[in-house]
Formats: sequence, structure tokens, C-alpha cells
Amino acid sequence: MSESSKAVKEPLNRSQKNVFWLLFISISLLNLYGNYIDSDILIIYSKPFIIPFIAIYFSTTWQEKSENSIIYKSMMIGFFFAWLGDLYMMFNEDQDIMMIALFCFLVSHLLYIIALFFSSVKGNYKWLFIVTLPLLFVGGYLGNQIGGNNEVMALPIIMYSIVISVMFSFTVIRMIRKKNIWGALTCLGGLLFIGSDMMIGYKNFQSVDISEVYIMLTYILAQVCITRGMSVEGEQ
Repeated sequence: MSESSKAVKEPLNRSQKNVFWLLFISISLLNLYGNYIDSDILIIYSKPFIIPFIAIYFSTTWQEKSENSIIYKSMMIGFFFAWLGDLYMMFNEDQDIMMIALFCFLVSHLLYIIALFFSSVKGNYKWLFIVTLPLLFVGGYLGNQIGGNNEVMALPIIMYSIVISVMFSFTVIRMIRKKNIWGALTCLGGLLFIGSDMMIGYKNFQSVDISEVYIMLTYILAQVCITRGMSVEGEQ
């Protein structure tokens, strides 16, 4: 490997990682506690920092090479749209804003799909029929169950459910192909995303009483698992 194709920046050392995780866990716990006591102040001053911390970790631990550049770029842009979705979700009482948040998360998942595709699916298209196709129908069914009675949101929810099912299927394919803890971690992240989004759907469109603590806990863990699982692509 030529010098120009190696890392363009030094990854975090152990002490820097310890500081990073201390700050990230503190912010995450602050957000969870804010949701637990229903404190708008704590939520407003913690939630906007969760995704930026995850993006910083991913970027500073990534060692970019020409063959993994598209994975890195897709993940980083995906983080940006996830961050926008988080901001809009803080005002989800307004259905129009909820639509914008849903769109941002949709774009984020599509970008994660691109990264996962180039990580594990490209060149192994048989898995699309074995894993992805069945999960497409499952996703469509769940989306219809959650939002089918809402005239405005039914189609967007079904489309969103199908997209996140594709993303989850790609994490399953990655786990099957990688056969290591990082593939399994990515798959766990995809599963947690489904859990978090289903809770959001049932809470907002089926009026099921679900604590925001559970939604945010699964969401944060989902982002962490996918980020850490995918960051191995940038390791030497």
C-alpha cells in the first residue's frame, strides 16, 4: 500500500478514546434522564450532541483508503441527516415537522444502506433473494400495521419501514459474510433501529404509551453498534 493511500489522520489514542466515551456516555445519560423526568431543558441541551459525538468518533478512528472511501462518505453524510432528524423529532407534535424528520431519517438509512452495500453485499447478490426480499414484505406489513389508518402518513410510513428493513437485511448479510463480532454488532444495531422506530410508530400513530427513554436508549445503542461495527472497515 502506498503512503498516499494510508490514513490521512491519526486515530484516537487510548486516553483520547476514554475521554470521548466518558463525554458521550455522560451526554447520553443526561438525555435519558431528561426524557425520564420529562425535562425539555435537559433534552434540548443533550440530544443535539449525540450524533455529532458519534460522527466525530467514526471520523477520528477511520483510516481512509481508496477502496473504502464511499463507505466513509456515505456514513458521514448519513450521520448528518440523522442529526437533522433528531432536531426535528424534538418538535414532533407538528405532523408537518414529523414528516420532515421522517424524511431525514429515511435519507440517513439510505446512506447507511449504501455503505453496507459496498461493505458486504456488492458481488454477493444471491443474499438479496435469500435475506432482503423476505424482509421487504415483513417491513411493508409492519409499516401498514403502524400507519395504515393514517391517510396522510400511511404511505411514508410503509416506505420508511421497507427502507429500514432493507438496511437491516444488509446488516444480516454483513454478519453472515464477516463472521466476526463486528458483523454481529452491526446486525444488532440494525435490529435496535427497528425496535426504536417501531416504538416511535406505535407511540405516535397508534397512541401506545411508550416511554421516550426506551426509544432513545435503543436509538443511541443502534447508532453506536452500527458505527463501531462499520468503523472496522477503516482499520488497518
